[in-house]
Amino acid sequence: MIMIWYRDNVNAVHICAIQLTVVTLEYSVFHFNVFALHESSLHLWKNTRIYTIHFITDTVNFIALAYRPALSRMVLRIRNRSCEDVHFTISDMTLMTICLLFIVADLLAMFENFIRNLDYLGFDEEFAKQFWDWNWVFYNYPTIKSILAGVELWAILSITTHAKKLKS
Repeated sequence: MIMIWYRDNVNAVHICAIQLTVVTLEYSVFHFNVFALHESSLHLWKNTRIYTIHFITDTVNFIALAYRPALSRMVLRIRNRSCEDVHFTISDMTLMTICLLFIVADLLAMFENFIRNLDYLGFDEEFAKQFWDWNWVFYNYPTIKSILAGVELWAILSITTHAKKLKS
């Protein structure tokens, strides 16, 4: 909606387009079960697959946002349009920071997944047993991601506030 409503603001449109593309790709990978594992696979590998997909998409999102002004200029030049309104916004920096927090959450979840399953990775069960109760991120992962997604939406909405001030 923001992309359509503020279609005159090239920065807002391209930020929203990046976010929409990344979220759609991530959803598609899970919905169509790309990189599927056999049903009898260990939960260790099923969880690793989930965290890896999230990590990759969050990293791609971070890189796309970091290079968003350059990508925006390239798109505008291809369409023979002016690039003078393209600039790095506060929302870009905020979204990049949020992406880093997403990446940290993904890495913590993946680390915890491995540490909780050391017995499946060849470690002695007596040694691994002390880590079986480590589940701080595992049980809170959806909540962490949801909170960060809310902050991400707030950052995208902050584009509109800035755009409104520019119009006044």
